Amino acid sequence: MTLDFAHYGEERDFDATDEELGIFEELQGLVALKELPDELRLVSKSGNYLTAAVGEWDLARFKFTDRAKWIMYPSAEHSVKHKLTCVEDMHEFDDLLDASCERIKKFWDD
Repeated sequence: MTLDFAHYGEERDFDATDEELGIFEELQGLVALKELPDELRLVSKSGNYLTAAVGEWDLARFKFTDRAKWIMYPSAEHSVKHKLTCVEDMHEFDDLLDASCERIKKFWDD
């Protein structure tokens, strides 16, 4: 009998597409004035998508490849993937970004 540990939620190495890097850069610009309690970081906690994280909070999760193009804001909605056709489509969901930022600030625990 062996004991196997899951690596769910651990940060991993990743290879982001140009569009994924573009989404992260847009997010950085959008949250720059929102006075979040920590800096925004691009991380991979899953092999299936990238995460824009603030501390331990997932501000946004996203994927932009040939086969899948979406963004979600888990702090504002639970597991709703919003389809994208281009990086600029993410601005259709700026209200969800605002809600996510407010939730993170409200429940931030240093």
